[in-house]
Amino acid sequence: MKSKTVWNPLVSHCRREVLLHLTLGCALLGLSACGAKKSADESSQTPATAEQAARTLDLSTFPLMDGAKPPGQHRVASLSYLVPSQVKPAFEFQRKKLLGDGWKELPNTSVTDQSASATFQRNGFVVSASAFPNGQGDVIIMLQNHGNIRPGQLPTPPGVKPEYVGDSTAMYISEGTVPATAAACRQLLLAHGWVPYGEAGDSIWYKQNGILVTATVSSAPAQGGKTAITYTTEQISADIPAPPDATDLRYTDQNQELNFATLASKDAVVDFYRKTLAAAKWEATLDHLVEIDSHDEMIFRNPGKDMLTLVLPTRASPGKLRAFLRFQSAAEIAELDRQIREQAPALRAAAEAKEKAKAARLAEANKPPPKIPVALPAGAQSVKTSGGNEIKFSVSHGQAKAAAETLRKQFLDAGWKEDMATLDAMAGALSFSRTRQSLTISYTDTGVMPTEVTISSMRGDLEPQKQ
Repeated sequence: MKSKTVWNPLVSHCRREVLLHLTLGCALLGLSACGAKKSADESSQTPATAEQAARTLDLSTFPLMDGAKPPGQHRVASLSYLVPSQVKPAFEFQRKKLLGDGWKELPNTSVTDQSASATFQRNGFVVSASAFPNGQGDVIIMLQNHGNIRPGQLPTPPGVKPEYVGDSTAMYISEGTVPATAAACRQLLLAHGWVPYGEAGDSIWYKQNGILVTATVSSAPAQGGKTAITYTTEQISADIPAPPDATDLRYTDQNQELNFATLASKDAVVDFYRKTLAAAKWEATLDHLVEIDSHDEMIFRNPGKDMLTLVLPTRASPGKLRAFLRFQSAAEIAELDRQIREQAPALRAAAEAKEKAKAARLAEANKPPPKIPVALPAGAQSVKTSGGNEIKFSVSHGQAKAAAETLRKQFLDAGWKEDMATLDAMAGALSFSRTRQSLTISYTDTGVMPTEVTISSMRGDLEPQKQ
């Protein structure tokens, strides 16, 4: 989809390049005006479901080239990834695999050193394959299933003239105005069972089963005020229904996600999905929404063990409600489970190590602080202790500095490091450190106020001892 949906920019760019190459290729082969000839199995196709498409080609299991980097998109209906290679061998890898699986190459192939693209047909389905350099030494590989509905099969208003009709794109010219032509196309598509599935600018998307149609109606360039109609088709990997009143609808096949706005209540949205999904044999795992990370969620599973998650805001804002749905195939869930099981021992070991480290820190924090013996100098009087980390005592006037010197020698002899020392007759301060402990000594000896010496510690209990 090309739109305000969240697409990988590189993938979107390359997809446009594919369509351009295919269109030009068909034009050179003389197919542009008359259109591609329909095969017998195309005359009355019903739009395929994702499950039906997967039985013909499941691109989520399509082999990757050696050295392939993690896929940017690896779904049932689409695949893209980077590989360090040249264009021609990268393209040939995809072509050989498709031909080996019974796909017939259609007459629109273009292969150069700069780009390569082709389309293939099997069981009524059309798949495009392409290879382009990304300008950084890698080639991007893209495969897209366009489904079993040709754009030329889609209904068009009376009197339109085909400009180009190909395997994944059809272009027509209409004499009508843009609004009238757009309305006519919409009415015809609705009458043929196509359901609106979002829009942006001149383009409207329609879905039926697992086929997505992009209908673009706009002014035809250099056509004297005429109107251009462009239809493109693609298979999507997840058939996620949307309520009829949904607006601002956005679907991305890359993430298999749908989100939309609605004026309906949460209960009405839940009721819609219960009834609609039940018709396709989906069942809710619980009979109520469950709050997870400030959102309300409900999970549905089908007999094939695929999963669809409905996400609604726990506290919806006034006005429109924003709903979000994510599809995950049984294979994806199994792979996630495998990864979790594979990583479980390492995760448990990491959790245990974290708990042990936490316990060690708590034990260290709660461990009683070590004792710091303090031999009080001779003449110490009125000794007071506070909480084990402070000792105060007094000495005679003129003796404070000498008391500090005595304490200083004591701590240096005990292995303490002196960080700072200021010793004057009337006042002084010293600081010491050892491992994670610290200790300070301060005094005042003015001859007016009482002469007092204070010893303070951090991470250690002071134990006064008289000499």
